[in-house]
Amino acid sequence: MSDHHFARHFQILSACTEDWDSMIGNSQIRFCSHCQLSVHDLTHMNRKRIKRLIAKSNGRLCVRYSQLIPAPSLPPLTTLYKIGRRTSAIAAGAFSASLSISSAVAGAVNSKPNTPSFSPASISAAYLAQPLQQGGTGSLQGIIFDPNGTVISGAMVSLTHAEKNEVVVVYSDGQGNYRFDNLPAGTYQLKIAAGGFLPNEVPNIVVRTSDNNRLDQTLSIAAVSDPNERRTETLIMGGAMVISATDPLVKAAQDDDIDAVKEALKNIDVNARDKNTQWSALEQAVRNGNREMVQLLLWAKADVTARDRNGQTVLMMIDESATSDIIWDLINAGAKVNARDDDGDTPLSETAIVNNTEALKTLLDAGAKVNAVNNDGQSALMRAAEEGLVNNIRILVQAGADINHRDKEGMTALMYAKDGEHKAAVRLLISLGAIEFEQKEKKSENDK
Repeated sequence: MSDHHFARHFQILSACTEDWDSMIGNSQIRFCSHCQLSVHDLTHMNRKRIKRLIAKSNGRLCVRYSQLIPAPSLPPLTTLYKIGRRTSAIAAGAFSASLSISSAVAGAVNSKPNTPSFSPASISAAYLAQPLQQGGTGSLQGIIFDPNGTVISGAMVSLTHAEKNEVVVVYSDGQGNYRFDNLPAGTYQLKIAAGGFLPNEVPNIVVRTSDNNRLDQTLSIAAVSDPNERRTETLIMGGAMVISATDPLVKAAQDDDIDAVKEALKNIDVNARDKNTQWSALEQAVRNGNREMVQLLLWAKADVTARDRNGQTVLMMIDESATSDIIWDLINAGAKVNARDDDGDTPLSETAIVNNTEALKTLLDAGAKVNAVNNDGQSALMRAAEEGLVNNIRILVQAGADINHRDKEGMTALMYAKDGEHKAAVRLLISLGAIEFEQKEKKSENDK
């Protein structure tokens, strides 16, 4: 199950209306003949795979993903927090008008925040009558409430530019706040979706240069007409731009600019994580395969045992560009070759899904346990087979990988290769002694 909060790491620049089913490819990646680009379906990727894809994208990629909205009877994707009596006026629907009100206009009419005594429609009409300023940017922010005045955390809030058809997606935080900054002047449509609530749309939101607009919204409880209808799905597809780091040190490492890294190290903690990307400078340097930068950061006492939100260390982020020398640098600096992340994956199992045989051999030489399994019972061999990486399969089997090991679902490496339609991997595994067990029927999501 993917972690849909990955969407905060990129912006959809242009929505796509092409038919996914008509594209050539598999369940995770297909080729769009219209734009001549590969489209990645992120819906069923886990959060680590998504992060790896974003890191390799060079700033742009084409994606498709779905937002699952469960029925109120199910555990919601959102979280509710009560924040006090001051929100009661808003919760009653005072800000449910479909047109935006700038903070400047609201302040001129009413000096007491969150208790408007004006007609939203009349203020909005007067505000819309003002001409749009060209150039520059504005912002839009607000709080998402339920009908009882409780704030909603984790609501998906999307903002679409009416003329350019550009979409930006954010999620409300623990206090129910959402915010869009650096918005070009123009007219927008706001959409809000949250588990257990009816989706809400606010059209004709006008943003002007230097505006700091505020639009709080109250969502209605969703009625359940069919008890068997567990959840609905909203699909989003289009060209995306990856959000850049804002921390000067992490940004310099992301840009592979070692001179800028040296300059930033004078004033910034080497282990700082960027607020936008949650990456560290060392993680970026390793992903870029820049050994000189890696050594510079290690000299500055970068922590090779630090973990990200997925419990991953930098040794679990080895990519195609990483060399054996970089891996040994990390291990000699204290990186643990058999450490496990939150999913139970090790550096070896994470590298098994990467086309980098040099890195795989180096980890094995350093003492990586070839038959270690993650929380789902998957081994490094299974993960390599799932990707169809025949060279990785051969190396792992030669190192002693149990070729017929079954995971918690009863799957073997051969079954993973067959499911992925990796014919070369299937032939190799059979030639190496894989037994063609009868595949157990996987449990559906409704049966779990």
